[in-house]
Amino acid sequence: MIEDIVKLKEKGLTLQEIAQRMNMSLGKVQYRWNKYRQQQTPSKPELTPPPKEVQQDKWSMPYEYAEANVCLMPRTPDSLYVYWSFSESIMQMAEQHFRTEWGELPVVLKIYDVTDIHFYGHNAHRTFEIDLPPMTNNWFLQSLEPGRTFIADIGTRTFDGSFFTLLRSNPAETSPDPYSSFHDEKIERWKHEDVKEPEWLENFSTYSYYQKIR
Repeated sequence: MIEDIVKLKEKGLTLQEIAQRMNMSLGKVQYRWNKYRQQQTPSKPELTPPPKEVQQDKWSMPYEYAEANVCLMPRTPDSLYVYWSFSESIMQMAEQHFRTEWGELPVVLKIYDVTDIHFYGHNAHRTFEIDLPPMTNNWFLQSLEPGRTFIADIGTRTFDGSFFTLLRSNPAETSPDPYSSFHDEKIERWKHEDVKEPEWLENFSTYSYYQKIR
């Protein structure tokens, strides 16, 4: 099977095209191709590069990188954006632990609301999980509460359905909603000097402070 994948790769086909032609999942093709590349020694000739017209395809976010990484970014007052990549060592660890090929493991995103707390993994205000499509490496988190701090875990599920963390993101904050009635009320109090202490202290987060000085 790997011989067929190599031959198609030499013709300039992408892994997605190879998966479609061989009627296989992209995860299986990706797994077998990575294993093949790991077995190659420097003395062996490299594969012929794809034709120029294939290399000039529209750029897209690569599926994998050498290092494991997950990044959570602010987007709007009620949404965040998260993207991630897994290293070979993490993928191999997960395969050995669950005795399942990487491409067959479910991908799950778990979100923690950690506003104004020292988060140690189990003390979030609230959490929710999202089951993602196979081979996903980024996601938009919608309908979040403005002015809150969140952390994202990327992982999979155990055989009993429990969430299993593989990577954890940085904390990120949704910005306060400038059109909320709470915000308008603060402005009115400020106009009439009916404020005894700075109200920004109410929303101060140690996470944002550490991120700025890190």
